[in-house]
Amino acid sequence: MTVITEWRQKEVIAELSGKLLAGTDDACAFAAEQARGLAPERTGKLRQSIAHTVSVEGNTITGKMGVRKGKGFAYWGRFHEFGTSKMPAHPFLRPAVFNHAAEILRRICGR
Repeated sequence: MTVITEWRQKEVIAELSGKLLAGTDDACAFAAEQARGLAPERTGKLRQSIAHTVSVEGNTITGKMGVRKGKGFAYWGRFHEFGTSKMPAHPFLRPAVFNHAAEILRRICGR
């Protein structure tokens, strides 16, 4: 049995935040890798354009995974994901997350 003799709130929150940040980064990296495996490959540029980021603003940790924006990246990834009026959707980002939700949550929790 552990007895807490002193509550060090700042240290506890800092430790938990660090673990949560690392878990979120691991989960986003895992989802990005799954998306790369599902992405259509013609030139390989779309797969190379899939990335993830993790940011902290105040008390919020946000993880994002998707196709990078900007010059030199595969801007057409959204057309594959959602389709167009002339092309059916071939999603690769959403299945990477929704089909692996349990594993992503496990990684965020650090288990």
